[in-house]
Amino acid sequence: MDRAVDTSDAPQAPVDAQCPACGLHALVPVTLAQLANGRWRQVDEPDPTAAQHVVLDTCPVCFGAWFDRGEFDVLGDGAVDSVRLAGMEARRSTRVCPRGHGPMYEHQLPGLLKTPIECCSRCAGIWLDGEERRKLAVRTTTEGQQALKEKLVRRGVIWVAQIVTQLPVEVDNPARGTPWLVYLLLGGFLLLFFAEVQGFLFYRDWAVISGKIVRDYDDSVHTLVTHQFLHGSWYHVLFNAYFLYIFGDNIEHLFGRWRFALLFIGAGVAGGALHVLLSYATATPVVGASGSIAGVMAAYLWSFPRAKLFQTIFFIQVKIPAWLYLGAWVGLQLVMGFFTTKVQFAWFAHLGGFVFGLLMTPLVLRARRFEVGREVRVPAAAYAPR
Repeated sequence: MDRAVDTSDAPQAPVDAQCPACGLHALVPVTLAQLANGRWRQVDEPDPTAAQHVVLDTCPVCFGAWFDRGEFDVLGDGAVDSVRLAGMEARRSTRVCPRGHGPMYEHQLPGLLKTPIECCSRCAGIWLDGEERRKLAVRTTTEGQQALKEKLVRRGVIWVAQIVTQLPVEVDNPARGTPWLVYLLLGGFLLLFFAEVQGFLFYRDWAVISGKIVRDYDDSVHTLVTHQFLHGSWYHVLFNAYFLYIFGDNIEHLFGRWRFALLFIGAGVAGGALHVLLSYATATPVVGASGSIAGVMAAYLWSFPRAKLFQTIFFIQVKIPAWLYLGAWVGLQLVMGFFTTKVQFAWFAHLGGFVFGLLMTPLVLRARRFEVGREVRVPAAAYAPR
């Protein structure tokens, strides 16, 4: 059965829709300007020196993008004809057109993508998920391409830094907005550690000591909160600060500041409580935000499992998905927690915080999807009023 396609050249009104893929954010306009070398660059305002501009509607969480009719052609993709796709029979999708035209239709692109893309049969717009957008851009357009020299320089700088630190580097999940709460926590860590070094604070007074909590619960239970903000060494505080920064900026934006604060403190309390229940070292003081950050890492794993991280292994730099890196990290905590007698790391605090994050995150994401659906004119299919 043929379906009518709008082929008029009338200007499109701004999209006011929930992301049809993840549902976690309203689509926002992104302006791309074409440079003299043919590549496209994102700009905040139209560039008078650019040859042409395209305004896409994108999700700042999953990086999916909505292309109105003709925008693929402008970006240089000759392999996808949205009007032709919209007029063809295809399988009905569970996702709705951000323009409010109802369910879209799935189309296969053999040789280009393994997964189908969605096209609206009425307006000929196309939706690409974030991963599809990256792959298609690299293969068929200049949007995702960089000069080889630029790539090698960037990878080289990251490689040198990783050889020295052995820390992962997040490569394709940039922060959205300014993570003020993350910055506040980082500043607090440094300020409190400086107070410890100068003798203004004695960390043992605020540390979790399992035996003391069990013996004198009323006098020591507050340390389940206070221990999160103190650290035992410069290495300890800087290491924790780094992981909070690379994983926390995305989660603060996704959760909102109050929910992020609840995640951070709740994971720290849960981690401290599990340490009290299972630790062999009942007299050893425990300080640090590791349990809290483990909760943030769990939220990141749930929300962005396919986000990529650079990691250097035996001098070889590899790009691995977050689910693999964080899954291996959890496995290490389990092994070390149950099969080692080393007490210098609070393995069970890490596990307790991680479990708290896994339990809280789906509840927060579900609430956020319904909130976004109420705020836009075109909600995603699952969150439309019934």
